[in-house]
Amino acid sequence: MTSQVIPLQTQEDENLNSDNSQSIISKNSSKRQQSSVPVPQLGNNLRKRGTVQLENEVEEEVNSILHLSIILVAIQSGNFSLGYSLSYLSMSFTTLFSQITLQGSEIEEQGLFSAVLSIGQVVGALMTQPLLKYTTRNQSLLIADICGVLSILQVVPNREVILAFRFFYGICLGISTIIMPIYVKELSPQKYYETFSVMAGFLVGGGLLFANFMGLGYLNNELRGNDSYYWQIVFAIPALLHFLRSFIVTLIYQMDSPVGLVQIKMLLSAKKIIQKIYQPKFIDQVLLKCQLRVQYNEEHQEGILSLFTKKHIKTLTIGCVLVFVYTWCGLFALFSYSSQIFAIMSDGDVTLNTIFTLIIGIVQFTPAFISKYVYGRWGKRPLLLYGLIFLIICQILIIGLSYSDALAATIIKFIIICLFSFQYALTLGPITWSMAPEINSSEGTYFCFVTLYAWQLLVLYIFPFMLDGIKMSGSFIVFAILTILSTIFFYFFVKETKGLNHKEIDKLYGKE
Repeated sequence: MTSQVIPLQTQEDENLNSDNSQSIISKNSSKRQQSSVPVPQLGNNLRKRGTVQLENEVEEEVNSILHLSIILVAIQSGNFSLGYSLSYLSMSFTTLFSQITLQGSEIEEQGLFSAVLSIGQVVGALMTQPLLKYTTRNQSLLIADICGVLSILQVVPNREVILAFRFFYGICLGISTIIMPIYVKELSPQKYYETFSVMAGFLVGGGLLFANFMGLGYLNNELRGNDSYYWQIVFAIPALLHFLRSFIVTLIYQMDSPVGLVQIKMLLSAKKIIQKIYQPKFIDQVLLKCQLRVQYNEEHQEGILSLFTKKHIKTLTIGCVLVFVYTWCGLFALFSYSSQIFAIMSDGDVTLNTIFTLIIGIVQFTPAFISKYVYGRWGKRPLLLYGLIFLIICQILIIGLSYSDALAATIIKFIIICLFSFQYALTLGPITWSMAPEINSSEGTYFCFVTLYAWQLLVLYIFPFMLDGIKMSGSFIVFAILTILSTIFFYFFVKETKGLNHKEIDKLYGKE
């Protein structure tokens, strides 16, 4: 016995059947004859949070995997911007500070310039709650991209102006980071979701690599001198990235989440989006799933406080610990202050410092080329646990080698840091971006990433003082202790989700 829930009709509903508009994607397949597929119904026992599992459901096929890939990569290009943000300031400190008037010690100003970005990220993340409720996903990203484009004013050589528009850049990243995984989850067909969700971590690595590549310019004495304009080029790139994202997603493809459109009663627009992505015979099935998903969410809306109930607390805690160790294992501090750390290791040699930074960027990006094989063979749980164990071993070796100033010890320590970075980019980084939204509701994902920026703010502000006070060895002792505690927690509470759909994952964690 099945039941079908039909939402109340609106004027857009009445016009759905007469809508024959096509898009860039659907034009390629409009000439093909498609057999009709009966629209499946929803079983009473199959409805759930955020995802709908239909009886007799047919696996949907898209019009063009190429166009879908361009859209989803463009949406997630904010992760590339996030990766770029980790390093571009660190390598520019010397040149930037020579051209503006500081109002404190260099260490204090480094902490402030770094932390203001994360303050903006926290504000941006907090803004997403009303944005998720009252705007479409693409409208939210457009607001983020407007803030990102305004960050072009970071190029003005004035301390207060740079701080103000670096704060705007932080708001852009804060909104973008919350919206992107939700947008991708709602737009991507189930069979492609894991592939595109883990891509986030590798785009962060790509952004970091590009920033480090730009750092090669500082090898030129003229480009890092007091009269150099090169730092302004480096600071302008994020604005270009966010302009390009809006141009591709909003102007070229006119894309949005059909779920978000249904949520604000724009059913005709939702159907147009589905027509752009899916083959004609699957349109009714996808639209029905979107309607049912929104209706279920509205009927079972629990609010932020429900996250702390028995039903959600386990997955929420896992997500929060994931973003905590993602920030506090040491790699985030290493990326954000790579120039300062490598300056210590290279004894002030600018060329060696820049080469170290570039190599780290390359190492951080290389896991993207083997990720498909690794994630296709192993599940997230063993990859997470074995990856963390490897990181702990690297942390211990870095601690020991930090007590020696010998050239051989420095070289070995750098090799260990490279291995550390590679393993982080292969396991902990992408798993954090993939697992947190996979096991949590939209509200849970939102909460996890708000805490991510709070942790980043703390790291960015206090790490220069840690490096100056307890040195690199003491800093990594702190990172190692926190990583060990997180690994123990994951061993007991994280479950394997490989091959499971969203309903089965909820059942696995006791939400049903």
